[in-house]
Amino acid sequence: MRWRMDRAKEFAKQIAHYENVEALVIGGSVARGYADEFSDLEIILFWNTLPDDTIRFRIVEDLKGHFLFVYDGPSREDQLIIDGLQVDLWHISVSHQEAVIDHVLKHYASDMGSLNAMDTIRNAFPLSGEKLVQRWKNRAENYPQELAEKILDEHLDSFRVDYLTLSEDRKDLTGFYNQLSFLQQEAFLVLLALNKTYFPSYKWLYKSLHDMKIKPANAVERFRKAYEITRDIAISETREILEEIVQLVEHQIPHYDTEPIRRRLEYTRIPTLPPAA
Repeated sequence: MRWRMDRAKEFAKQIAHYENVEALVIGGSVARGYADEFSDLEIILFWNTLPDDTIRFRIVEDLKGHFLFVYDGPSREDQLIIDGLQVDLWHISVSHQEAVIDHVLKHYASDMGSLNAMDTIRNAFPLSGEKLVQRWKNRAENYPQELAEKILDEHLDSFRVDYLTLSEDRKDLTGFYNQLSFLQQEAFLVLLALNKTYFPSYKWLYKSLHDMKIKPANAVERFRKAYEITRDIAISETREILEEIVQLVEHQIPHYDTEPIRRRLEYTRIPTLPPAA
């Protein structure tokens, strides 16, 4: 991680001088402290006016890089290879970033893109424009309770294991593990809300779970183990984890009505045969 941060600082010196660049930050796994030998380096440029193609090509030349795939024009992301390292340059306008922050904090936007943008700025490591970035960081720290409860409304309804049971009864392995993954992702989103943490993307599910204060005991180990044990035990374990999360909701937000969630968790579909002649 330290090596990648040092490279980012070198790159910043080469591109921070461009007109209209208000701030440069490191994002992604490096900023979050999760980087390993497979990690790319994510650098975000915040512009007053977004650059045209000419400027973007000039930046690539300044960094002595080349495009990983092809240049796709309208995309805000340029994926580059620089000295063997994948470097993703994101071009975002200051007005867009501020609109996203307002959208989340004032209107409780709960889409994954907006929540991921908030997580990115909350964890970003500034390379230039520190005052602007710190102002955004300070705003991002004020996670609204209304946002947390909206996310609960949207994802607690998915807490049910009858589809898991149905997939097992039908020997539908693809459906079973698809539903298992879905339930773990939904549980993750609920736990993020309880911890007032924005969405870091699902690839950081285990690491984020590890860092959470509010979670079921041994959550990471139990999430991983669900793919290694027999399917009938995985169903039982999944139901137990979801029930524990509902208990956490009841403890953290006593006024939240969890009765419909509990009814769904208790439901099991039984075979229905035609009546006897």
